[in-house]
Amino acid sequence: MLQRLLAIIRKELITMLRDPRARFSLILPPMIQLFIFSSAATMEVKNIHLALVDLDRGPYAAEVLQGLRGSRSFTALPLYPSLAAARNALERERVVGVLVLQSGFSADLAAGRPSSVQLLLDGRRSNAAQIAAQYVSTIVSAAVAGGGGAPQPGAAVAARSLPDAELVVTDWFNPNLEYRWYMLPNLVGMLSLGVALMITALSVARERELGTFDQTLVSPATPVEIALGKLLPPLLVAAVQATLYLLIVTLLYGVPFRGNPLVLYAAVLTFALACAGVGLFISSLVYTQQQAFLGAFAVLLPFALLSGFATPVENMPWWLQFVTTINPLSHMLRLMQGLFLKGTSLGALAHDMVRLLEIALVTTSAAVLLFSRKTA
Repeated sequence: MLQRLLAIIRKELITMLRDPRARFSLILPPMIQLFIFSSAATMEVKNIHLALVDLDRGPYAAEVLQGLRGSRSFTALPLYPSLAAARNALERERVVGVLVLQSGFSADLAAGRPSSVQLLLDGRRSNAAQIAAQYVSTIVSAAVAGGGGAPQPGAAVAARSLPDAELVVTDWFNPNLEYRWYMLPNLVGMLSLGVALMITALSVARERELGTFDQTLVSPATPVEIALGKLLPPLLVAAVQATLYLLIVTLLYGVPFRGNPLVLYAAVLTFALACAGVGLFISSLVYTQQQAFLGAFAVLLPFALLSGFATPVENMPWWLQFVTTINPLSHMLRLMQGLFLKGTSLGALAHDMVRLLEIALVTTSAAVLLFSRKTA
């Protein structure tokens, strides 16, 4: 059995690496994607353009404007003479919102009377609008209280309504709330998913197009040996990519790695095994490489959306939260966050790794069953 298994693995490696373009596509494109996505894939809102309409021109309004101009989040603060002129900029998407300081704003505050400001936001950019509203609210509150500053997210904030109390915010695992510290470990999982899934999904389909897969099925090798022989080469690719990812993320981007490197490799190989099992199951259902590519693509997007990568799993309906338990990427993201930022031990990560092994076992068994039926 071992000799037949090694022969299949050797054949898969030769097929995968003999083409220079194939070798090129296994390493360079994921590296390029890591560089691009680390800058493009972000939920942070920076470089905000906010229109200002100052109808008050009092001291408190000046404090608000000074606080906005001192914030790094706002890069353009055009001043308009009227709300009608600012509304035109909002409709043309030149700004994300319009802050209106009504006449009498400073006088009301100086006299101890309640006052308010108006903030019009572009609902077409809901995420940016919500975050910009939080920034503006913080700056206006500080200015009204006499601070006039521009506190940044994550900084210590004084609870001014309670003179003797102070709220001190401490962010564990990511003290400066660097978004790349969150994004890059997740990208390691996302990119590893695509490579492992595609390699196995296309391997069987390619052999079927060439007519060599039927010869493999009637060879002395059993369906189990064929499946294992096609699962192991993607693990080798995953190990090489994990080394490159680790070096780039830690040395180039400065993201800390607080876990054990051996546990990282164990997590990556377990995840690659689960993804390869899904890819092998897809390849057992299709007959051409085009069908395999479409099948893999149909799985990639749901895996990404249901992983907690962009939206918290806790915000999903209960039945979708159950679906995330059979999504290998959701387990991988928890593993990467724990290893890079928390330094989690193997015992604490064992639950997610066991789930990945279960996914690999189920999908691989289903593929072997389909292979056995084709040989019957």
